[in-house]
Order: sequence, then structure tokens, then C-alpha cells
Amino acid sequence: MKSNKNLPELSHLQFAVLEVLGAAQMSGKDLRTGLGELGINKSGPAFYQMMARLEDAKCVEGSYSQEIIEGQIIKERRYRITGNGIRALNQTKSFYHGRTREMALRPAFA
Repeated sequence: MKSNKNLPELSHLQFAVLEVLGAAQMSGKDLRTGLGELGINKSGPAFYQMMARLEDAKCVEGSYSQEIIEGQIIKERRYRITGNGIRALNQTKSFYHGRTREMALRPAFA
């Protein structure tokens, strides 16, 4: 495990995705809604590109679920955090927690 002195591997957007996702399995639509509540509004293509990068990094796993609604097949992408994603999320929290504590202990003007 990396020391919390190193920069976190996650961008602020990736951190927000993993934080919103938490221990739940969520659809892309619900995840985007959760991010929107934080003021993060990504277009559909930008959101799914970011999710593909998180899948490539093994931070989330994605799968499709399928329903038939009024005779139409609807496919929905669902995501869940992985062990690697939990580690990255915790490392990022630790990094920033350490920085905010260090900043709080420093005098404002030296």
C-alpha cells in the first residue's frame, strides 16, 4: 500500500463517483443523479467514458441488466465498487485528511 504522502491515484471526479457509489450497486442513471446532487453534471458520453476508465483501472465493475418495458428491451448499465476501488477511495481520503490536519496546525502567517 502506498504511503499517504504520495498524490492520490483518483481525480476529484473519480473520487466523487466512488463516494456516491459506496457499497451499493447502482445504475449509471442513478449514479449520475447522485453526482448531480453534488453539483457534478457530466454529459452522457463524458460520464460513460469516465466509468470506462474506472473499469479499466479495476475500481468498478460494470454489467448490463435487461428489462422489457411495453414490449421494448431496455438495457441498463449497472456499477459496483471493487476492492481496488475501495482501497483507492480510502487512500485518497487518508491523503486529504492528512493534508487538512497539517494545514490546520500551521500558523496562517509565519
